[in-house]
Amino acid sequence: MKPLDRQSNDRARFGPGHLGAWLLLGLAALLLAVGCSPLRLLGPKQRLLTKIAVESEGLSTAQQERMLTLVQQKPNRTIPIPKLAIYQFGHSFYDSARIERKISGIKSKYADQLANAQGDSARTGKLLARRDRLLTRKRTALEKGNSIMRLGEPPVIYDPTLSQRTVDQLTTYLRAQGYFRAHVGFTDSARSKPSLIASALRTVGLRKPVRPVPLRDSAGGRLHRLVTVTYEVAEGHGFTLSRLTRSIPDSGVAQVVSRAQAATLLHVGDAYNEDLIGQERQRLETLLKNAGYYDFRSQYITLEADTSFEKGQVRLSLQIASPPGGHRAYRLRDVVVISDVTQARALRLASGDTTRPGRRRLRQAAAADTTTLPGQVAAGAATSGTGRISTAAMPAGVTPAAVSDTLAARRLRRTGRALVPRDTLRQDSVLFLSRGPAAISPSILARQIAVRPNQLYNLTRTQRTQRQLSSLDMFRFNTLSYRKVEARNSSEAEADSSQQLTSTSPAGPAPTPAAPGYLDAIITTSPNPRFSETTEAGGTYVAGLLGPFGNLRLKWRNPFGGAEVLELSARAGLEGQLAQVGDSSNIAATYTVQFGTTAALLVPQVLAPFHLGDLLRNYNPHTRLALSTTYTSSTYYTRSNTELTFDYLWNTSAYQQYTFTPVDLGLVRTRNISAFYQERLNYLRDSLGSPLYRSFQPIYEPSFSFTSLYNSNDLTQTRNAHYLRLFVELGGLTRGLYREAGWFKNTDLSVYNFAKITADYRRYYKLSPTTYLAWRLNGGVVHALTTTPEQANNPYILPYDKYLFAGGANSVRAWTARRLGTGSYATRFAKGDRDYYTEQPGELLLEGSLEYRFPVYSFVKGALFTDFGNVWTLQSDTKRPGAEFLVDRFYKQFAVGSGFGIRMDFTFLILRFDVATKVYDPTDPDPWRISNALRATKNQTVINVGLGYPF
Repeated sequence: MKPLDRQSNDRARFGPGHLGAWLLLGLAALLLAVGCSPLRLLGPKQRLLTKIAVESEGLSTAQQERMLTLVQQKPNRTIPIPKLAIYQFGHSFYDSARIERKISGIKSKYADQLANAQGDSARTGKLLARRDRLLTRKRTALEKGNSIMRLGEPPVIYDPTLSQRTVDQLTTYLRAQGYFRAHVGFTDSARSKPSLIASALRTVGLRKPVRPVPLRDSAGGRLHRLVTVTYEVAEGHGFTLSRLTRSIPDSGVAQVVSRAQAATLLHVGDAYNEDLIGQERQRLETLLKNAGYYDFRSQYITLEADTSFEKGQVRLSLQIASPPGGHRAYRLRDVVVISDVTQARALRLASGDTTRPGRRRLRQAAAADTTTLPGQVAAGAATSGTGRISTAAMPAGVTPAAVSDTLAARRLRRTGRALVPRDTLRQDSVLFLSRGPAAISPSILARQIAVRPNQLYNLTRTQRTQRQLSSLDMFRFNTLSYRKVEARNSSEAEADSSQQLTSTSPAGPAPTPAAPGYLDAIITTSPNPRFSETTEAGGTYVAGLLGPFGNLRLKWRNPFGGAEVLELSARAGLEGQLAQVGDSSNIAATYTVQFGTTAALLVPQVLAPFHLGDLLRNYNPHTRLALSTTYTSSTYYTRSNTELTFDYLWNTSAYQQYTFTPVDLGLVRTRNISAFYQERLNYLRDSLGSPLYRSFQPIYEPSFSFTSLYNSNDLTQTRNAHYLRLFVELGGLTRGLYREAGWFKNTDLSVYNFAKITADYRRYYKLSPTTYLAWRLNGGVVHALTTTPEQANNPYILPYDKYLFAGGANSVRAWTARRLGTGSYATRFAKGDRDYYTEQPGELLLEGSLEYRFPVYSFVKGALFTDFGNVWTLQSDTKRPGAEFLVDRFYKQFAVGSGFGIRMDFTFLILRFDVATKVYDPTDPDPWRISNALRATKNQTVINVGLGYPF
């Protein structure tokens, strides 16, 4: 490769090239497709549904949008892609007779080949698989159209019966919302006015007029073929709750419900809403399950509405029925952990099934009556010996595991071997059973188990236990099941009976609560492999250069017996980089080589003195210690970055996670730098005010930070969800202790103190089952806490990697990464040309994005987006006029970019291609750049390639 100062790069690496010509060609084809009449696709007496609407007297916009989702028949989609026009375009190439001939030809061809392959089973299998694959493809084309037609949508033929069904659906919805006197009707009006494009094409003779046989209604009036359906809603007056009463015969259940009355979702004066009533039923079920009522189900809960008393008012009565014998509250007798079972056996143990697989298959095949009464033996078990061995009627203390061990011991004795008995260890009142020494410390596992003996059964604790055991990454699976058992002795039963809840219902004395029940909690786990490895290969496309990379990660589970996870990873790759030659406008691309290693140890507890970890015991805490180093080498410099971090992590819910990093030590060193590149850094510093030179100085970066992350979305981002990430970091606060020491001065290291705060909020709306609207607001500020005297121009110095940047695949996508800004200041080459290649660090960041996501075809998804943002400095800088943040002008300095994206959703991986063009560039004398979108203008359009969604 030539030296940087001898390279040139005159072509536009990020320009659209011939993109504008292709866009114009595609637009022309689309206009022609839209201009073709969809009526040609209709059969006799068929009409095309083109629009639906909901008209109401006083419903909110949200309610009307919800009603639109209940409509049974919707017109073809036109935004963002005219689906019917695409279907029409594909239909012009569709020939069903030709496809049928191909199907016949495939059958005939493979019939001959199969006849010749008789006796060769391997070749016959391959021929059959190939034939079936081809036939499936052709039959799909015959039934659903060719690939272009399937990319679009067939015309929606209007069906009045579906409109009537919609009326019934909307009426049911309104009554569920409290509009008991609502009335819904519909009208289907037709129109015959052609589109402007169709009229223009007909005028110039490019389209023949459509003269179908006119349709007539029952009165003889003409029916046009384009239909608009309007649903007319007269919702009337909404009903509100005037009185809430309870009828709960069981005194124990009544007292539990009464104590939690403050958390009810139903209040007098609120509008009647069946959605809230359903949520209240779910709340009560969870409440009672957390109070020990193991057998309680929401089917016992009834809420009756009575509208006969006051006009527009509803009296709601909560009734909780009792089964024969009443509701029974259960306490835990024993909590047992069995950590050496397979998945299939664990599921059988949970259900009390201890038969062997072979005998179980015979039992399932037999048509025997397996209905038995307690104490009886099934007929099949008595005669054939293949019945299920149940411990339900056995004495207390006999568990499925014990029965299974007995049977296993018998089988081993037949072969002359002995079954190793399980050792029993009690830790924090939990029994641990294992054959031989426990692989994982029982004290560690006990911290993750939220259920204990003598506790009332609690659904929330059960779910937390399963979640915390899964988070250890020690087990393939874990199950927590319960078995009903008897009390160990009469005194225990009497003691528990005295603790039963007693009260009287509003209607009078309530029945005595049912006798207490007992459960054994059985936790079964199967260990993961102790070692696992992951390899990853991929590539980046930066500066017009393709950079391959590879990752290797080794995971060692439980290295020290405390459920720790030790991860060792290595990464190597090449990455393209643009560099400016001195003060000229000559830009060249070069490769950088990167090597990196990381060692991280994750411990499932808080490693802190004075038992401080007990404060977070119920929040699945972890401690992480990580050491990483990155080595970067290019033609012009060699640099290393080493970082040591010590983190505490915990979760307060399934959506909320916190990370506190009390120790974060970074060390940046540049091993060597060429004289030419040092000259470039000096030019950027002296002429443009860029702090890039500081990233090549030896720097020591001590800091601590706190992160709060709330995310209610799933991995595939398919929910109505919120995302909020808050980050606070303070660095260099201890530098006064050692900066003036001789030993530190000898290291030639610089250390700066600073404060940094960032906030990232995202909102996701599910518009339909397959379309989504997402938006994001992201901002941050970073500032030095004290000045650095040797810097006269700008004494507030920061480590370079702590600055804020805008632009890139996950930011404002019309600008390349870290190149947007600062403010309205624009770096320029010596000849005056705009410099889009120099990084633009800032101290204040504001940016946002709006994105509409929709399906295109199969696993291919599409997106339309607009991004805006910029970065600014907090102090005036004579070398960068216009870069300072000022309240009276910052809103004029937002850069805006728009574009479209294609996403390949492979479920396990989302490959993203985004094309963005500059709409408004505040650093340009003529800021509105949208007029250049279809021109081959340099640095106008950027193509971004990435993994996953941008936000």
